[in-house]
Amino acid sequence: MIGTVAPIPGAAIAHDGKQTLVMIKRKDAESSTDLITRLDAAIGLNRSTGLRVDDVNTHNSDTRYSV
Repeated sequence: MIGTVAPIPGAAIAHDGKQTLVMIKRKDAESSTDLITRLDAAIGLNRSTGLRVDDVNTHNSDTRYSV
């Protein structure tokens, strides 16, 4: 899914039906093509290592988002 996930504009999320694999947000002045490229790379990282990529939920934030 790519779009606004309130309150996060420009979110890109990959979910396998059971768990969220990737949650990234658009960087300032990043094109949609570049965002999709980063999403694809993050999905590839997840598939090869099992690591989840999450730049929406930061370590210093009290607010957590999930899909």
